[in-house]
Amino acid sequence: MNDAVRISVAGANDLKIFELVDSFRDNGIIFDLFGVGKAKFRFGSNVNYVDASSDEDVAKLAVDDVLNRANIIFKGLIQTHTLLKEVLKKEHDLINKKLLSHVAIIELPSLSRPLLLTDAAMNIDPDLDNERLIIDNAIKVAHSIGIAFPKVSLVSSAENFNSKMPSSVKAKDLTDYYETKQVDAIVYGPLSLDISLSKEIAEEKKFTGPIQGDADILVVPNIDVGNVLYKSLTMFADAKVGGMIVGTKVPIVLTSRGDSLENKILSLKFALKTI
Repeated sequence: MNDAVRISVAGANDLKIFELVDSFRDNGIIFDLFGVGKAKFRFGSNVNYVDASSDEDVAKLAVDDVLNRANIIFKGLIQTHTLLKEVLKKEHDLINKKLLSHVAIIELPSLSRPLLLTDAAMNIDPDLDNERLIIDNAIKVAHSIGIAFPKVSLVSSAENFNSKMPSSVKAKDLTDYYETKQVDAIVYGPLSLDISLSKEIAEEKKFTGPIQGDADILVVPNIDVGNVLYKSLTMFADAKVGGMIVGTKVPIVLTSRGDSLENKILSLKFALKTI
């Protein structure tokens, strides 16, 4: 029996994908690449390339690969909706959670620990029930990468409750909910971004809550906040980022055409830690 980790790459006929695969050549990982057209590059013995007829065919072949042997789906040159349409088909039985959500890992030069961010890419404006599922998904990811008791910050504009601010109300309701549940995590909010990530600012503000600059997970109230935060960190804070969809039986790594090779590598390494 071959116990090697196998990656199914949907939309693989691209230089950056080749460079990604090449960077893992000594890791004992097998790559199954599915792309439209004959392969533009030569690959090593750990790589299989399949010429597909269309992006829809690419998605079907990549999902079939996961159903039979692969451990991770990696999105290359294919539209996200095309891939997810195939993943979500009931006959595949790939969904194991009530809600799919996006979790990003962020490495900042100013922090000595990895930071998780959810949900900046999938759920637009989750209600309380869906926000709980998003938080539960993120806590599970944190546990899988070695954060035994993550501190989960429910991000809002300020750390003081404001009944007129929807994000503040949602954060308080979620905090009250998790206080009644036994989870291996602290879930707390509303909390400002600076107190979430800076111990010095928490001390300056004389903040006494359970998260004082040491958050492991940032939970944003909606996709607008998440998207702006994600892009601000990558554009102006020299952040390295990787992301994936969770809630399926295998991680689905989402990258865009514009992502750097470094971020593609980080995304795959992040997913590998969760299997």
